[in-house]
Amino acid sequence: MNMKVLLVSSNLHSQFPACFPNAVGALSAYLVREGHEIRPLHLARKRDFRKVGPALREFRPDVVGISAVTCETPIIAPVAKEARAWSATVPILVGGIHAIVAPETVFEVPEVDGLCYGEGEVAFAEYLRRLERNDDPLGCPNFYFRVAGEMRRNPPVPFIEDLDSLPMMDRSVADLQEVINANNGTINLIFSRGCPWTCQFCCNHHIKRMQPGTYARVISVPNVMAELRKLAANYRFRHVLFRDDTFTWNREWAMEFVQAYKKEFSYPFDVFSRVDCLDDGMIDALAEAGCRHIFLGLDSGNDYIRNKVLNKEQLNEDLFRVTDRMQEKGIIPMISNIVGLPYETPEMFNDTVEINKRLHRNKVVFSPSCGACPKIWVFTPWPGSDLYKLCKKEGWLQEEPTSAKVYRESVLEMPTFPRKEIDRQFRTFRYRVYKDKHPLHALLFLMYDSRPVQAVFERIPMGAMGTVRETFLAALNPVRRREVLGRVLRLVKSDQRA
Repeated sequence: MNMKVLLVSSNLHSQFPACFPNAVGALSAYLVREGHEIRPLHLARKRDFRKVGPALREFRPDVVGISAVTCETPIIAPVAKEARAWSATVPILVGGIHAIVAPETVFEVPEVDGLCYGEGEVAFAEYLRRLERNDDPLGCPNFYFRVAGEMRRNPPVPFIEDLDSLPMMDRSVADLQEVINANNGTINLIFSRGCPWTCQFCCNHHIKRMQPGTYARVISVPNVMAELRKLAANYRFRHVLFRDDTFTWNREWAMEFVQAYKKEFSYPFDVFSRVDCLDDGMIDALAEAGCRHIFLGLDSGNDYIRNKVLNKEQLNEDLFRVTDRMQEKGIIPMISNIVGLPYETPEMFNDTVEINKRLHRNKVVFSPSCGACPKIWVFTPWPGSDLYKLCKKEGWLQEEPTSAKVYRESVLEMPTFPRKEIDRQFRTFRYRVYKDKHPLHALLFLMYDSRPVQAVFERIPMGAMGTVRETFLAALNPVRRREVLGRVLRLVKSDQRA
């Protein structure tokens, strides 16, 4: 018999309020192919919590699955409690990055029966197979289960080596068109899994150790192109952001892709990459295919912090060489920076400011996919990362990074860089970068990054987020000001009526 699974996801607390739940989309597609019936429930607004009870009563699932990254963990308890109130016996399982890196915190919710600690497709399908055949589901691999009040970890299954063996992602698990609209007409796509690097602020290397097999993998170019054709036929978008951790880590794949892409599509696109994955040939090929922006993680302009603390192994000279080449070819570098890193001082952070001044001396940068640059984030020690362990060991961690304010407020109190000073440096960073060459824009950034303005933005509904970005662009381009402000008002009013 087919099993019925309610899959709950959320981006209520994310710094990125318009996100598509890719992991749930991949899991749903796989389970549907296995013959199961899936009901996705994506919580994009606080009022969506009211849908949980009716979904349980109407769909009557055999299993409830909850997917959550760390900043979305506040949804686990209320959803699990609602499910347990509906049924005393329905299995409640949790997946997602947080379940992998901090399983003990998930089991603090007493209603949770188990969690998947790695890629979920094979493991979840095996759990359902055992459940429907009355086999022992508690022996299912790739899961932790609560057994006699204790956490029991079962052996792992290998990473899925051949991503082409998986079905295309189920794009119906959330309102993809709404997400596109909220992102200013940009569709966000991922066609790889894993990352070959071991940056200390990232949990990728922790996840890599959880299962055997190859961690960094890509979908073949023919299958990527087939999915792009399907998306272009079914959704309205005008820009593509490939959100793979490092789009060009596999140079052969990336070169094959851009050659195929430019033959069929004219959508401008952005990618994430690294300085050591961008030679002149790669940059030229990306430019010819329509790449408009490349996101590069400078993270820190201080060599000691970037290379010794973060383990990035990148030199400033290489960054300048790559960004100069990009700009020669018409690609705008989008530089990502972090403030409040372990062992950092305000003087060290000034190195980050100075490098960004050099990189942004000619013009103010704005991307339709991710807004204004340079990007600045407050360091967040994510569970599972080596820097999280360091911060715990040193006693710097004041609270767990589970609120919507991660990336904007520090959870650390360090003797070298107090929280109040981190906050001041964060909110004045872009002003300092632009004030000498672009004083008017610098003042706009100072206002935009202020606490009062950001407090207003936190209340903006997802459907209006894309237009908010355009509103900021309109401040830089007065010709569009009236048109864009009118769109904001219409979207906010329509969302209030919904």
